[in-house]
Amino acid sequence: MHDIKDPTRPGLSFLGKDQKTWLLNEMRRSSSDFFFLVSSVNFMIPHNGAGGHEFTEGKDEAWTSLIAEREELIAAFEALKKPVFILTADLHNSFAIKITDRVWEFSSGPLNSVNHVPANDEGNRPATGLYKSGPRTCDIRWSSYILPDLERPQRMYPYYCVVRVNNAHNMPQQLGGTRWVAYPHPQVIFQYFDGRTGEFVYSEAISTVRE
Repeated sequence: MHDIKDPTRPGLSFLGKDQKTWLLNEMRRSSSDFFFLVSSVNFMIPHNGAGGHEFTEGKDEAWTSLIAEREELIAAFEALKKPVFILTADLHNSFAIKITDRVWEFSSGPLNSVNHVPANDEGNRPATGLYKSGPRTCDIRWSSYILPDLERPQRMYPYYCVVRVNNAHNMPQQLGGTRWVAYPHPQVIFQYFDGRTGEFVYSEAISTVRE
């Protein structure tokens, strides 16, 4: 944490002025078709409880407690006119969230801990659909979700996410050969699987088309 002012949490900032300036300048100068940003804490869904087991008022410790800085970053990412994928963890559920047309959050919950009950722990979010996070409405495209009638030991529903960059395809001149041809506009594919069975449950594919 740094001493940069934030209207929702005075005196607090995750990045600080120098680090934020460096990050955004490097992204603006980059010729990359898309960006992956990794955050150890969630971006759009609050973490304000632990299933009644450890709930305390004001527990939220993620980007949802620093709304002004988060919104500043979203605006800067959107202005890049390239896909930006924010990969997060910490929350005990997994989800795919469309924040804007170009900015997404993909979260993968832990494989060795119980899931949260969203009504208590994650800002009363829906399993899917529109959700208002601070001043911004986002679209939860898919998520794991635990109903409140499950006892804590029964909440072990882990999922994991596999990310694939689909940037070329094999088009040999003879069958069985190899000739990789680049896609003009590659895609990034996020695939979620059941952590117990390995069964595929959801995917989201985002094209890197430039304007």
